Amino acid sequence: MASKPGVLLNANARRVRRDPDLVARLRELASPERVRLTSGPEEIGPALDALLAQGIDALVIVGGDGTMAGTLTPLLRRFDAEEVPAIVPTRGGTVNTIATSLGARGAPDRTLERLLEEGATTTRLRAPLRVVAEAAEPVYGFIFVNGAGARWLELYYTDSRMGARGAASLVARVAASALVGGALARRVFAPFDAELVVDDEAIARSRFTAIAASGVRDIGLGFTPFHSAGSDPERIHLVTTDAGPARLALELPALRAGWRGSCLDHYSTRRSLLRTPQPQPWSLDADAFPPARHLEIGAGPALRFACP
Repeated sequence: MASKPGVLLNANARRVRRDPDLVARLRELASPERVRLTSGPEEIGPALDALLAQGIDALVIVGGDGTMAGTLTPLLRRFDAEEVPAIVPTRGGTVNTIATSLGARGAPDRTLERLLEEGATTTRLRAPLRVVAEAAEPVYGFIFVNGAGARWLELYYTDSRMGARGAASLVARVAASALVGGALARRVFAPFDAELVVDDEAIARSRFTAIAASGVRDIGLGFTPFHSAGSDPERIHLVTTDAGPARLALELPALRAGWRGSCLDHYSTRRSLLRTPQPQPWSLDADAFPPARHLEIGAGPALRFACP
């Protein structure tokens, strides 16, 4: 039973900004010294050090999708997986795709109340993604995209209303453009050349419109293409496609209904290597990273996740 949880909050998360009393309620529940509020990436590492030094046995994360990757990366750079307490995701952001996929329900303070009342009696091992770009330090998260996925996110952040409605509207716009061969769809689905090696086996295809990988099944708006994600704590689910915009647009309803898609190739993998002649944009948990030519995408160390 988790009797000593710690709480890490992103001060910029939507729920924190819209509920000014949330921090005070969490401090009252968990004790002030076990609640840390961070305003930027540079503050997360020291906050984690302070929380884990107190011997916490569960880490409640309050923030959006980017907060999960922003927390897991310094956490796994600082501590061995065996030292990491059970991770308790909460719905603290705008869309909460990853938290929902990991089983989070309800407000952060209610989640903490249940954790204190019931403990983290049920935990599940799950591997986050481990991504290394150009031999830099690894970053950790749950949803990797490049190609069309990364360009869609660029549009979402620059030319769309935030939240589920804005995302759904953008999907509709891109799909409509795809069906008529419009410039927007051509921009999003511009193909790229690449060499892909999955678990030491070279993939014959050399041209793609998107490559994506995930440690969770649900990627938002009801789409669940990563059907094996989370089923093996040592593997992640990788998807590739060379399909053009019109074909993908026609398959969207079926993909949303849970069909695996005739235009997608699926791999359950421990480690994949991606090489491209030109730097390609990529994203992890909806956060954009500098374009890269060489990427290693694989399963990170298995962690315990709990949703009381």
